[in-house]
Amino acid sequence: MKFEKIKSPFFFYLPYYLISLLSLLGLKLFYSSAKADALTWILAPTAGWVSVLSGIPFTYVAGQGYANHSLRFLIAPSCCGVQFLCITAAMLIFSFLHRTGALRVRRTVGWILGCYAFSYFFTILVNGLRILLAIYIPLALSETGVSARWLTPERLHTLIGTVVYFSCLLILHRIAALVCLRNFNMSFIRSCLSPVFWYFFIVLGIPFLNRAYADNRVRFREYAALILTACLVLLILYGSVHRLILFPQKIRRFFRSRGIIKSRYR
Repeated sequence: MKFEKIKSPFFFYLPYYLISLLSLLGLKLFYSSAKADALTWILAPTAGWVSVLSGIPFTYVAGQGYANHSLRFLIAPSCCGVQFLCITAAMLIFSFLHRTGALRVRRTVGWILGCYAFSYFFTILVNGLRILLAIYIPLALSETGVSARWLTPERLHTLIGTVVYFSCLLILHRIAALVCLRNFNMSFIRSCLSPVFWYFFIVLGIPFLNRAYADNRVRFREYAALILTACLVLLILYGSVHRLILFPQKIRRFFRSRGIIKSRYR
């Protein structure tokens, strides 16, 4: 009887996980070879959102993306955020679908479609903020005269994207856990395991598996090292904040266990 309770949810959700994984890989494959004309469904609202935030106008250049010629800035297909959309959708689907307890086709499909829809709008929101920082931070650095030999424009662009995307994933997973699981006391490992896995699997794992690095191994190693370093720093900061948030609760539990503070339920 216990085996049936375990087996039934597993075999129920398994086809949905396989379909979700295949759809995510298909979207990633489509994005890897798609031109700007095929990505206007995400480039156009992203450019519009950046214009709302900054007042900077963008015009569409066929085959290239949305450009601002005075700033010499282009929102190209590589900046559209489809990769972040895949990471967000994968994190939400694979972290929480089986925990909803909805063993019904309609609710399960609705959750998956809802995750895709939310990931689309969340990607536009976050990517707009990332592009805004990618515009203004280099301008601020050039005006103040701050420079470093190792911090090339390409490395700075990668660093900004990593910090914005990875930190937003950590925050989103934490909020989703609070909403879906009502779990405020989630451990640090559990709260960051899913964002870390999906971010590194899609950003570095898939290119490594399909040998996209073969053309320039040195550049790929440098790119991977920069991402790993930035994410490690963010995880240290996230862990520090996590301990500060849970520390008062641990103190209260410590005193309650010794009878110094009486529980409110007694």
